[in-house]
Amino acid sequence: MKMLKAAVSVIFLGAYSLTAVASESNQGQLVIAGGAISHKSIEIFETFAQLSGGEKAKIGVIPAASGSIGKQYKLLQQQFSAAGVSLNNIQLLPLATKDDKNTDVDEGSWIDNGNSEKVAASINGLSGIWFIGGDQTLITKVLLNNDGSDTKVLQQIRKVFESGTTIGGTSAGAAIMSNIMIAGGNSQGALFSGFKHEYTSMDEQEYGPAATTKGLGFFKDGIIDQHFDRKGRLGRLLVTLLNEPEYGLGFGVDEGTAMIVDGSSINVIGEGGVTIVDVENVTGYQTGTFPVKANNIRLSFLQPGDSYDLTSGKLTKRQGAYETVSKEYFNVPEQSISGLVNANRNLYQFIGYDLLDNKATNQVSSWLIDGDKAIKMTFSQDEKSQGYWNTDVTADVYSFENVKMDIQPLKIRISE
Repeated sequence: MKMLKAAVSVIFLGAYSLTAVASESNQGQLVIAGGAISHKSIEIFETFAQLSGGEKAKIGVIPAASGSIGKQYKLLQQQFSAAGVSLNNIQLLPLATKDDKNTDVDEGSWIDNGNSEKVAASINGLSGIWFIGGDQTLITKVLLNNDGSDTKVLQQIRKVFESGTTIGGTSAGAAIMSNIMIAGGNSQGALFSGFKHEYTSMDEQEYGPAATTKGLGFFKDGIIDQHFDRKGRLGRLLVTLLNEPEYGLGFGVDEGTAMIVDGSSINVIGEGGVTIVDVENVTGYQTGTFPVKANNIRLSFLQPGDSYDLTSGKLTKRQGAYETVSKEYFNVPEQSISGLVNANRNLYQFIGYDLLDNKATNQVSSWLIDGDKAIKMTFSQDEKSQGYWNTDVTADVYSFENVKMDIQPLKIRISE
């Protein structure tokens, strides 16, 4: 969407204004990061430290998901101290199931510390709690009792969160944030086969049907997924939502990106975005029937600088972004893509370039094939849909809201 208005390039910094989002209640804020934080997205650690009190912050690190506790803790010490937090105010909380062979401590002996009175008492006074990434089921193994109830440590974490402590985490540390936790599976497995009841290793995060279990429930307004765009997890989040319709909304956080939750307000920082999946008005879906068929799924996508209100469901575009609908720049025939050789493979690029900023069509499609079975995903715009465009130096940046998605299973014939 270049048009004449693009003669002035809008430089989009994507900075999250701490002063602009004063807390709506005593409850702490959530920093939900999608994993793979790099030097390009180091502001995630900086923002977490500032929300935790800056120079006065007292941060506890929960390493339960990781088998490389020493390395990961040292990295966090470096990042939080660089953000102004005293090393004396950063502490490793002894909550883990696996021993790190590269340390002098047997971290595997911490497996029962979820009900340690001493560890629970150490939560008091913390202004920030950070969950390291890895295997999310190891976090819940330590912090939930066998019957699914809260351990003493988790009870205390909830108390300080309600009193203002910031809680954050990346990758596995993001997955545990919602009541329903996605533990494994990929989009192809979920869309074609649904769910499996057992999860045995981290390898199963990359293939097969979806696996879900109980999360920690700090975020109550939907279901979280992470590593979202690179690992193509739209399908598995969607299927999980269809199976848990009472939640209505799903939030997929890209790598190098964090979703900041402050009461009913969501903001985005980092180098990617957050996909919002809305199944509240879905039609045509039959529970337990796979491959999935469903109509009227709604998708939105937030870029850094955009915000979303959980109460109204309204997206507020970032400063300097322009609406694309009725002002489309491109005139390209309807696109139907399937993978690596296609342009605009990322969801926001596909919707931005090929649909909402394209005057030639009001729908595009993507295909997923598994043997003689296929799924056609059609993305279309109607009167509810809108796209937003600006430039970051010379790069086009798109976000959007209320794009309609329909899923149709098909049988195909392959001939040589």
